[in-house]
Amino acid sequence: MALNNYANLKTAIANFLARDDLTTEIDDFIDLTEADFNRRLRIRAMENVDTAFTIDSETEALPTGFLQVRSFIITSASPDKALQLMTPFHQANTQGINNSGTPRVYSVEGTNFRFSPVPDTAQTARLSFYKAFDAIDSTTTTNHILTSHPDVYLYGALYFASTFIRGMDQGTVVQFKTQYESAIKQVEDADDLDKYNGTPLIQRSGININNFDNVD
Repeated sequence: MALNNYANLKTAIANFLARDDLTTEIDDFIDLTEADFNRRLRIRAMENVDTAFTIDSETEALPTGFLQVRSFIITSASPDKALQLMTPFHQANTQGINNSGTPRVYSVEGTNFRFSPVPDTAQTARLSFYKAFDAIDSTTTTNHILTSHPDVYLYGALYFASTFIRGMDQGTVVQFKTQYESAIKQVEDADDLDKYNGTPLIQRSGININNFDNVD
């Protein structure tokens, strides 16, 4: 049986546990696995870009599934201006923070971005960020992790199940945890290999893209 969708994953988890009485709980084990790998993974499949993020007030809502900013650049200014991240405390205590103008800094407060100075006109930004993988269920039956790395889901759910089931042999708990950690590590290693494998990585600044043909 291929672990390529939500229903097959639930069946496989029940089979590995040799239990047919945990239908509801298996959903919880899957949810816990998703929460854990979304906290830990930062891979290319999680990268999203909004090229037309609008900043027209002091606060703007975080994108759906937002985890972490990669870059934040105002593109409606000339030249483009990279926004700098501040903690809410330092932002609130920075001189001139309540002035109006083109935002220069931002913080993340709860479910919002907060910008300073407060924009005096609407700005457009390019927001690159890490987004959580969609949770799987009977409607959204798969996602990148389940399609490409089903062992993450399987061993994660088995590990969380083993901590729930009373009387589970501790050796089995450790085994499931080890297999889950190994699966997570393999995802990270594969992503690093894809990022950096191939032609030499150019690390110099100030390179003119028009001269790339001349770079040895």
